[in-house]
Amino acid sequence: MTTETIADADLPDNHSTAAQAKRMIAALRQGPVSSIEAAQKLDIVHPPSTIRHLRRKGWGILTQWCYQAAGPGLPPHRVGQYVLTKEID
Repeated sequence: MTTETIADADLPDNHSTAAQAKRMIAALRQGPVSSIEAAQKLDIVHPPSTIRHLRRKGWGILTQWCYQAAGPGLPPHRVGQYVLTKEID
């Protein structure tokens, strides 16, 4: 994922479940998203919870494991990378 922060800081419901889910789906449609990217670039408070919410709604999202640093010069961590496999109608 290479986009800058998608979150609209001016919106009052920026951290609602629906707002975070909407941002996650928009990013997943562009390609895989790691939990670090979701937190930092999409302003998603707890990415696994957002993914769980979407799965319960019927979205097909696969979790793959990868190693990614949280910032430059930091050691990589094993994190989830989410891939959209099925959209809901």
